Amino acid sequence: MIVLYPRLLPGEADRLFAELHDHPVGTHGTMVANHSPRAVFAATGGRRITRDELDDLRHAILTVAQEQGYPEQPGIAQRHAFDQRVARILHEQSLMVSGEAAQRQVWAFLALVLLPDVCVWRWQANADRRYLADRFKGSDLTRHSLARLWTRAHILHEPTAPEPYGLLDVLGEADLDQIMARRGSIAASSALVRAVVRGHRDDQGAIGAEATSRRILRECLMRLLRLTAFLDVDSMAEPELDHLVRMLRLESRTALQRSMS
Repeated sequence: MIVLYPRLLPGEADRLFAELHDHPVGTHGTMVANHSPRAVFAATGGRRITRDELDDLRHAILTVAQEQGYPEQPGIAQRHAFDQRVARILHEQSLMVSGEAAQRQVWAFLALVLLPDVCVWRWQANADRRYLADRFKGSDLTRHSLARLWTRAHILHEPTAPEPYGLLDVLGEADLDQIMARRGSIAASSALVRAVVRGHRDDQGAIGAEATSRRILRECLMRLLRLTAFLDVDSMAEPELDHLVRMLRLESRTALQRSMS
């Protein structure tokens, strides 16, 4: 049965986001709750998630944060490890379906009611001591602190692979963002995104330095971006997509080698 999540009303999301700025760093735990009187559920379509289940989800994510140094400020490696593990937890443990995951108010509830302290730790205030609204309110789910992780795991999940979430470990934040940011082309096809990440993973033995690896990936994405303008990737099977990506990576490597010679 589909699990329905609380949806934080927009006015309450605005209020709680403003409240984030009233709390000194390290005190956002006082905002944590597993329910809100200003949250609603979809009227039909499944069962409502229980408060105990929300507590379990919070505990699992908080445990990962603590293992990565919470409440102390995380470094790049800690943030990366947190994102990888929490992406899997959100996709695997939340039992959230795509319809619920597409609701901005669901993610506003998770970030501002259930996990404000963790989200503030992961996405700290900027130099002006302001938090970015996109990371908490869900106005752009590709930038939301938690929604982006669920989406990443959902797209890269391979149910029949020996390690179904293995693709989450292949690329770093910056490189994966290069793929996911192309929402109208490459990232519009989950199968194509998986093919690109598999191609990068399987090609590592033929690549030297990390800088070269990144250049090959980005050159391949540029070539793929041009192709998707007239190529119907949705009609292609995953083996065909894998072959296409391998060919484009070969062309990219050859072009880069020529430019350096």
